[in-house]
Amino acid sequence: MENKTKNNNNENNQIINNKSKNNKNNGILTKRKHKNAVFISTKREYRKHKNFYNIVFASLAALFVLSIVFISLDQGIGIINETQTNDAGWPKQVFAPFADMTSWVDTSNAYSINGVADLGQVQNETEINYFNLGFINPSQTNPLDQDGNINWRWGGYNSITENGADAYQYAGIISVMDEIRANGGDFAISFGGQYGKAPWVITQNEEKLKDMYVDVINKYDCKRIDLDIEESNQGEAENRANARAVAAAQTETGVSVTLTIPIMPSGWEEKQTKLIKAYLDAGVDIALINSMTMCYGAGLYEGEDYGDASIRAIENSINQMQSIYSNYGINLTTAQAYSKTGATVCIGYESSYFPTFTTAMAKKVADHAKANNYGMLSYWSINRDALMEYNRAINTLYSYYNVMK
Repeated sequence: MENKTKNNNNENNQIINNKSKNNKNNGILTKRKHKNAVFISTKREYRKHKNFYNIVFASLAALFVLSIVFISLDQGIGIINETQTNDAGWPKQVFAPFADMTSWVDTSNAYSINGVADLGQVQNETEINYFNLGFINPSQTNPLDQDGNINWRWGGYNSITENGADAYQYAGIISVMDEIRANGGDFAISFGGQYGKAPWVITQNEEKLKDMYVDVINKYDCKRIDLDIEESNQGEAENRANARAVAAAQTETGVSVTLTIPIMPSGWEEKQTKLIKAYLDAGVDIALINSMTMCYGAGLYEGEDYGDASIRAIENSINQMQSIYSNYGINLTTAQAYSKTGATVCIGYESSYFPTFTTAMAKKVADHAKANNYGMLSYWSINRDALMEYNRAINTLYSYYNVMK
């Protein structure tokens, strides 16, 4: 009895196990059939819409390739978004005229604030938001104090300064600065200029020069300063001392630095190339080299006007800039060299030694600047173009701005 029961139980367990295996196998087959069915259905669906899917995939691939191309173009050949800014917060391409902040603007003139050029009014009437304000220089009468510190002044005039006797005109300068920034613009302060002795000519004491730059930068919260190096202020030894002072001030404040220098249609002369090298040797990060495309004298080709000569000057300077920077291990592309280039024309009548720089000439330079993405286009001066001062060749308000903008 016991053996029969065990045998019967074994037979029953075997039947149950076989049924379980069959059910399991059936389940696997069912799943396989289901998967096959899904695959076949998906495959039929794909074949049905094959052309549509191919178009979608091709479009996505094309978009990916185009995005890579545009990124490469932007970095490699200088396609510029107008909202892009440089390290000073200025646009990478900017129209920024020079303003003479010490040239008296008669108070009866609509563009006068305390006898100072009302650049806020210019902003309201144009699209100009950035200006180069000139010039800071040592006092004409007592350039250094007893400790050798530089008595810096606007235009070198003792009265036009923080502690000067003429609070009226100086207050106008401060008001203009506040107005420019309130309107969303900014300004660079320029040192040197055509007339008088620049700070670096008065002293080569690097510590005193550095202190002067830091003082001006902090007092006016400057993001950019300009060194206008011309006439007798181009001495190599003086500029080498100044370059080291500027480098120290830049390290301390982070200010952006531009150089404004003379040029001839053939390009920079040896004196100017030495200037550039002096500042690079000192470690100054030069944001922009602004060439004064003006007053060429006998440097023109036959049949060439000042507009053509200015373009020739800039094109020659591009090759020079690339050559200079290559000596410092920096290989600038042509686009990068243009982005570090400024051109400042001298609008209207300058003197009997030079032809009038007409609006037609100015437009040639502006068109070339736009086509090649100059870092800055400028002119001397907004005082002339806004009729704040008399110039016998300029009779219409903003006549040069309107062809250069």
